[in-house]
Amino acid sequence: MKIDRTKNAVRNIAFGSLSRMMNIVLPFISRTVILYVLGTEYLGLSSLFSSILSFLSLTELGVGSALTYSMYEPIAKEDKSAICALMNLYRKLYFFIGSLILLFGLALMPFLRKLIHGEVPADINIYLLYLLYLLNAVLSYWLFAYKNALLQAHQRNDINSKISMIIIPISYVVMLGALAITKNYYWYILWMPVFTILTNILRAIYVEKLFPGLVPAGQISQKQKESITKKVAALFGTKLNTVVLHAADNIVMSAFLGLNVIAVYGNYYYIMSSITGFLGICYSSMTAGLGNSLVLEPEEKNYSDFLKFSFMNSWLVGWCTVCLVCLYQPFMFLWVHEELMFPFSIALQFALYFFIYQIRKIPITYKDAAGIWWEDRFRPYVCMVVNLILNIILVQIIGVSGIILSTVFSLLISIPWENYTIFKYVFHRNSKEYYGKMAVYFLSMAAGGLMTYLLCSLLPDGFLPLLIRAAICLVVPNLVFYFLNREREECRASVSMIKHILNRG
Repeated sequence: MKIDRTKNAVRNIAFGSLSRMMNIVLPFISRTVILYVLGTEYLGLSSLFSSILSFLSLTELGVGSALTYSMYEPIAKEDKSAICALMNLYRKLYFFIGSLILLFGLALMPFLRKLIHGEVPADINIYLLYLLYLLNAVLSYWLFAYKNALLQAHQRNDINSKISMIIIPISYVVMLGALAITKNYYWYILWMPVFTILTNILRAIYVEKLFPGLVPAGQISQKQKESITKKVAALFGTKLNTVVLHAADNIVMSAFLGLNVIAVYGNYYYIMSSITGFLGICYSSMTAGLGNSLVLEPEEKNYSDFLKFSFMNSWLVGWCTVCLVCLYQPFMFLWVHEELMFPFSIALQFALYFFIYQIRKIPITYKDAAGIWWEDRFRPYVCMVVNLILNIILVQIIGVSGIILSTVFSLLISIPWENYTIFKYVFHRNSKEYYGKMAVYFLSMAAGGLMTYLLCSLLPDGFLPLLIRAAICLVVPNLVFYFLNREREECRASVSMIKHILNRG
């Protein structure tokens, strides 16, 4: 079965964007309320516990990605028995994974206090609060988690977005209402597992209506088991590296710098991650379609698409980076005021972190779509070890800058390695052309970014100047980038694709 990749991707991006907007605005309101009503320590605890549970989720080992990839071929061939067998395996594995997370989470409880530098809020029992976070994480695996693989493999992430658009607003109204009435953080967190249960039940209902007859049943072949085991073993390193890249930062900061610093860092990271979340909708919406394309389309067509998507990604990521450089500090000044801000040098480091992290997303998306994790299995371990060692050393020398720059350095190691894997095993050609194009795109946006920053630096702080800065960021870098690249084939192909999508809409 050849799925309608463009239609599904556009649908996923449209609903994903609406859902993501909700997931930005409502948590932003929530962080602001907690910050001003309860204080920074509560935000710090939230970041710490979320990071700990990210480490515990390593027991997932990349099972979800491996099984989703394994569904691409049976879906293309409409082999329902194979899909049902994979679902059956997925269901068993996810119950086991949830049980392991519960076990390891409980075993970690005696060490919680050692991970926090300084004092904790006097009215908080950190062990009870941690148990609520742990319960929420476990329920997300135990309750119909396996059904999500069907949505991802069929390129129907828009279903998850629709569910979020129902559940998320209700959850924040209830949670913030409980906080306003009781002034008690426990009542805010207590509702998290309740809404996790509702979300998973709604997803199960949607999947059963959308894919009737696809139920967990049967056994996969020994050959499939070996293939999935190999992919899971390779994905463990990628999963571990991703967790260390993000979660270890908060844990190291908590141990060396304290909850207040985590809270301030979390505010900056929240802005950056809101943008990465929006862009992530595009990548996740593309993955299943690319997997289908890699199975059915000729290599030359796939390589041409890769160059087109790389151009679009460079434009989008470069523009977002310019916006961060020019708008980060003025926005933070209005939101949390000067006493909860980092200096501009750290804002620049966050912008660099964002650019390096996002510019590699197209090759990674193709790698995931092609399922070539085993060929890339050593890279994550090298990058993870470098990041973790530098984290611990540099945080004691240069504080928060050490956390950010250690991550940036590990990503710089990762990029050429990831690209080598893609060009060797997917496109079977030299990557010189790709690097040349990426260098041109970078210089084009850097020129636009410099002009934008110089114009924005002429404005004072304040709400109206922030809006003017945003308008400048919207126009200047995009005009410069387009003018410098308008004759390129990738630019023409991108414009043509966008026009085609708009005409279909």
